[in-house]
Amino acid sequence: MKRPRLGVVGIGHLGKEHARILSGMADVELVGVADPQAAQAEAVALRCGTRAFPNHAALAPLVDAVVIAVPTFAHHAVASDFLARGVAVLVEKPLTADLAQADALVAAAERGGALLQVGHIERFNPAFEEVQRLPLQPKYVGCERCGGFTGRSTDVGVVLDLMIHDLDLVLALVGSPVRAVEAFGAAVLGGCEDLARARLTFANGCVADLSASRVHPAPVRRMQVWAPEGFVGVDFAKRKVALTQPAEHLRQGRVDSRRLDAGTAASLKAELFGRHLQVRELDCNAGDQLTRELQDFVHCVRTGSRPRVDGRAGRDAVALAARVLDSMAAHCWDGAADGPAGPGRLPAPLGPLFTSEAREAA
Repeated sequence: MKRPRLGVVGIGHLGKEHARILSGMADVELVGVADPQAAQAEAVALRCGTRAFPNHAALAPLVDAVVIAVPTFAHHAVASDFLARGVAVLVEKPLTADLAQADALVAAAERGGALLQVGHIERFNPAFEEVQRLPLQPKYVGCERCGGFTGRSTDVGVVLDLMIHDLDLVLALVGSPVRAVEAFGAAVLGGCEDLARARLTFANGCVADLSASRVHPAPVRRMQVWAPEGFVGVDFAKRKVALTQPAEHLRQGRVDSRRLDAGTAASLKAELFGRHLQVRELDCNAGDQLTRELQDFVHCVRTGSRPRVDGRAGRDAVALAARVLDSMAAHCWDGAADGPAGPGRLPAPLGPLFTSEAREAA
């Protein structure tokens, strides 16, 4: 295939980065960017050496593939138009805001034989790639993804904005159906939920706890995995993996902490990490994940290969998010069926945790 002609629809915070990276790829022709905000589209087009279009319909006849970075509520409508033309689509996460629309996009792609990829960017994080290469049987997964309020993605709550990353990662890592979902959350800023916690129980016995916040004082993107093989800690922001595995004598059961004399107990305490629990840290800085995601997309466009995160994977993440949101909406805060329930109806506060005078004094 000759150089594929690509376009970007939606030139906001992330879309402009897609355009920047694509404009620097030698095996791609960036034919245009589309956004109803004319000044923004023109500015990005000028920086990337391409043309600006007022809407996606004007760009559609000119491209072989497109990156869609519009607000979530518009994903289905915009992606449908391109898939109907047989144009390959990379749509930012989440695939859609609800399961029915996600199913419709997957069906449209399969019906028309068009490539559909979903922008679950953390799948391309080198730290997660390293974890997937390990001989690992996850039995507990803990995920924490928090950040401050950005003013973006306010058409959805924190589950579809942030937790969706970890829902996708856990599905990919565990590889088993989800048997049960328990969740609760709170809307702090009004509208959709801003805080969320979920517990997932998988058919293979694995349990996952996920926490997400977009009203957090500092960014956090971490995962921990407990397995028979050992413990894995992942820092997605730093792209680092910490591995801890029991030494051979622990794996063979030759130590029993209940039956140690004082000297042996002191030695175990002093040499726990190193001799008994072996530790290794991996620095996984192998390029930024957005570039790697786009390279995968372009490769699939050129070769017809299946993308790492195809439409069905994106659909499954949306389906799981829907279960989390349903459980969250049904959560009764005082245990009574007729009492306050869901993220927007917490019990009335007893009063302030501290007074404004105390805050000013502090």
